[in-house]
Amino acid sequence: MSLAKRVASSTTLILIVRLFQRGIGIISLLILARLLTPQDFGVVAIATMLVFLFDTLSEGGTQQYIIQKKSLDELDVITAWTISILSKLVLFVALLFAAPSLAGFLNAPEAEAAIRVMALVLPISAFASPKLFLHRRDLEYGIISKILLIERIVSFTVTIALAFYLQTYWAMIYGVLAAYTCKTLLSHYYAPYPIKFSLSRIKDQMSFSLWMLLRSILGYIRAEFDIIFVSKLYGADQLGGFSLMRNLSYLPSREIISPVSNVFLASFSEIKRRGDQIGDHIVMVLTILLFAITPVIGYLHVFNQDLVSIFLGEQWLPFSHLLPLLSVFTITFAISTFVQQGLIANGDVKLLSIYEMVTLSALLSLFAFFFTGSIEEFVAYRIAFAFLTLGILIIFCFIRFNLPIFSLLFICSQLALACLIAVYLSELKQGEGISHLIIGSIIYFASYLAISLALLFIFQKHRILKEVIALAGRVIRAKFKKPVEQNQTSSS
Repeated sequence: MSLAKRVASSTTLILIVRLFQRGIGIISLLILARLLTPQDFGVVAIATMLVFLFDTLSEGGTQQYIIQKKSLDELDVITAWTISILSKLVLFVALLFAAPSLAGFLNAPEAEAAIRVMALVLPISAFASPKLFLHRRDLEYGIISKILLIERIVSFTVTIALAFYLQTYWAMIYGVLAAYTCKTLLSHYYAPYPIKFSLSRIKDQMSFSLWMLLRSILGYIRAEFDIIFVSKLYGADQLGGFSLMRNLSYLPSREIISPVSNVFLASFSEIKRRGDQIGDHIVMVLTILLFAITPVIGYLHVFNQDLVSIFLGEQWLPFSHLLPLLSVFTITFAISTFVQQGLIANGDVKLLSIYEMVTLSALLSLFAFFFTGSIEEFVAYRIAFAFLTLGILIIFCFIRFNLPIFSLLFICSQLALACLIAVYLSELKQGEGISHLIIGSIIYFASYLAISLALLFIFQKHRILKEVIALAGRVIRAKFKKPVEQNQTSSS
């Protein structure tokens, strides 16, 4: 099967599985929101953030190393698996001892027990079959999808049953543990691999993985900075409302963009090995993704109160206005994820780690030392910062591998225009209740679909406009490269 067919098949399969998972997840979230309180969600948010920060520390870039390596043998796979197990076990013990201090620092001492119990995710996930590394590398997502489907059903059943029985945040904690236990057991059933341990290739892997690990840690801390900051400044109760709205608004990025990006990392690496242009491939993928996720922002702007009131309950209404604000991060996350994958495939892991370090330092400095406002002001400043750092990243990719920046910006502007018009048309109908939500949703999405497709069609037909954009890109790229070449000549 060709690369294009494998990528299309893997992407389609992952999207189907993720849609099924998210469907179950949304049902679960709606039930839990009715049974639990904002403080319960706040405690779980803190425990989840800390445990998966330690999980990120334990990964060390092993999956990325397996994917990008040109030639692979059994020792590479076993070494990666052994490194992952040892790292997770050490960090599991470290998290147990650090739980009281971390809970106190985050202004949530009630989360200490939840952190310690959820930390069991680390040793449980450590022993998943190493064969999964190879399935991801080869874009074989059939078995992985089957495991994810069964794991989600088990997690949903355990969580909801315990939520009705316990009516505390422990239902969610035990549901997560059940999911990871199920995933590990199923991995050995559907993807068996000889159980061996070795560190013979640790030197080769660590030379690559150290920079990947640093980048992953910095990226995770920056992604979860909001949870840390809101918990520290406003407490677990406000964090619960914030985290629920954040989870709802981040659905497209967490359930579609992230898993799809893993598929395209393998394809980017193969494109790089062939010597083809990565930039055009990135823009093609982003066009499809942005077409799907852009309307979410406008939709939440119009219908946030209706959605929260009908599906979550009145206790969550004070946080409903955060939905459209937080959903803007979906755009910055989508673009930055794929341009970063392009940089990884291009071999710029070290430079990308430096970028993560500098931007995270700026984020921590600006907000930890100078910000004292409300949650709404915090989100607004975070959006501005996200677009600023994204702009820097795009310019860097423009120089490194000729990312078609003007085509990307033009496509974004088309989709934004379609979204704004759809918002205006849907706001013409006034009302409330479920009927207003249904009719308004139909008007909104039908308008967006028709307008965005028309604009994209017009753009494709106007070859002159595309040529002008391409010419502008070549001129500016030449301006960037000329000083670099002069500096290299003078230094030599």
